[in-house]
Amino acid sequence: MCIRSTREAGELLFRHEFIVTNLSENVSPDTIFSLYAKRGTMENFIKEAKAGFYFDKTDSPRFLENHVRMMLSLIAYNLVNFLRTIGFEEVQKGMTIHSIRLKFLKVAGKLVQTGRRVYLKLSSYHVYQNEFYRVFARLRRASQWI
Repeated sequence: MCIRSTREAGELLFRHEFIVTNLSENVSPDTIFSLYAKRGTMENFIKEAKAGFYFDKTDSPRFLENHVRMMLSLIAYNLVNFLRTIGFEEVQKGMTIHSIRLKFLKVAGKLVQTGRRVYLKLSSYHVYQNEFYRVFARLRRASQWI
């Protein structure tokens, strides 16, 4: 059993953490807490996949349809993580899928076709327009990844 008690500056009470494991005989407590912190991070990734991409949604009674739906959710999850890795600045990489949808995907636009070109004209009233174009510029610079 490993116990860690911490108190933040300005806090009145301690925060206690307990981990019961069979690793405590062979491994230092600091190593055990860092291992379990990584596990907690993975649980947050799983929670985001379930809540943001409906990874756990199984509407159909047939296995194949549910499997296809889960694979499409997995592709969307990987594409968003690829976008985070390539296009986002360090401050933005921790954004949830809900924030990414709001700032970068739910943008009103119009598909315009001229004689030689087809382009997407985005709304000039978009609140996060500057952030959107910064991410877009980073994606264009990183074209070797695409």
